[in-house]
Formats: sequence, structure tokens, C-alpha cells
Amino acid sequence: MLSIRKSINNSKSLIVVGLATLGLFLLPNSAKALTIVDRTGFTDTDFENLLRNGQFSESFVTEGRIGNNSLDTTERELGINTPIRPNANGELSGGNPVAAGEYVWGNRQGANFSLEYTGSTINYTVGGQTLTSNAFSGPVTDIFLRTFASNNGNVALTNLAFDNQVFGGLSSSSINNSQDTDYIQLSNISSPFTLTGQALIGWTGITPARSQVAYQIKVGSSSTTKSVPEPGTVGAIFLATVAGIAYGRRKKV
Repeated sequence: MLSIRKSINNSKSLIVVGLATLGLFLLPNSAKALTIVDRTGFTDTDFENLLRNGQFSESFVTEGRIGNNSLDTTERELGINTPIRPNANGELSGGNPVAAGEYVWGNRQGANFSLEYTGSTINYTVGGQTLTSNAFSGPVTDIFLRTFASNNGNVALTNLAFDNQVFGGLSSSSINNSQDTDYIQLSNISSPFTLTGQALIGWTGITPARSQVAYQIKVGSSSTTKSVPEPGTVGAIFLATVAGIAYGRRKKV
């Protein structure tokens, strides 16, 4: 009888621990340990080297660009793009849109944006216009945000927040037809997530075109960051393990 009671008590303890652990895994996304990596002075060459060396692999990219700044479909202003990846010779290819949209940017007028990724669905919204794609899936660990300005243009991503965690902004500005590129990296992330902020594109004089003023949100995985399993998956595995242990102990009694 004492052995039976001890087994029951142990089983109850395991279930309590399992439920408590599951509760931790099901905490809101705001509990994620977001890390902001300083990328001051980071260049496109530096980023491309990360791709070639396998230190970062893109899963998908969303973008906003000046395009032809009209609703004419000749040039897109918004896009969800395929990842850029190196081949065996180290040559990079990809970046083709799987979803595209037209948008008219007001000169230095901000537009609210959001990027939602569930692990299998992408919803990218700018100024009330939403692009959706199910072309990509899988876990992610990092995001690189890039801004680029040339031809007397400027671009800024402000009021940025990852799952309601505010982390500042990013901007690039071209003076006298110079070029300016800036990066910021978010690490230790997982899906699902929501990235929000405000995008601003502006210019002085003649309106730039195509990707002369643009920003990209490059979502993928870093070789130095461990992927965080989905909360529901981890919780289910843990509870199944607890149940198995408890059942095994009852059988032994």
C-alpha cells in the first residue's frame, strides 16, 4: 500500500511539474529573449559574406522600394521575395518576388507596416495593403533589417517593435548622389512573430526609381543561434513524456 501511494504521489508531482513547464512554454511571445546585435558599419559585402560562409541563411525577404512610385504594375513598390542563396561557386541568386504590390509613397510621409510570420504563412502589410504568401515555412532565428538610399533619397524604419518589444529604428540618407546602407540584426527569435513599425521614403529633386531607395526585412536562420522549438510542440512532447513515466510506474506497482 505504501508503495502504491508513493507511486501515485510521484505521478502527481510529475504532472504538476509538466503543467507548470507547459505554462512557461505557452507564455506570450513578448517573453522571447530578443537580442539586438550592433551592426554599425556593416555593409552589403559583409552581409553577402555571411550568406556565402553559411553563417546566415535567408528563408524569405519582404521589401519596400521606390519602384516607379505609382500604381503602374511595371515596377513594384512592395514585395515578398525568395531568399538569396549562394551556389557551389559562391555566386548569389534569388530575390524574386512571389507576391508583389503597388504603392504610392508620399515624400517623407510615413506608412505603418507589419510583418507577421506564423511558421508557414507570411502577412506583410504596408499602409493598409497586405501581401500574403505560403511559399515558405520552417523555424527562424534571426532577422536582418536593411535600408539603402541613393540619388538624393532617404529611407527610415521607425517605431520598430518585435512582438511589442520596442527596439528603435534604422535609416539611410543620400547626399549629393552618394550611397548609404545600414543594417540592424535581431537575434534569438522564433515564430510565430509580429514585427511592426513605420516606413518612410523621401527624396530631394528628381524622384528616384526602382531600388535606388529601399528597405528589406531579411528573415532566416543563423548558424550561431539555436532554433527555438514551437511552444505547442515542446509542451506536447513534455506532457507525453510525463504521462509515459507515470504510466510506467503504475504498471510496475
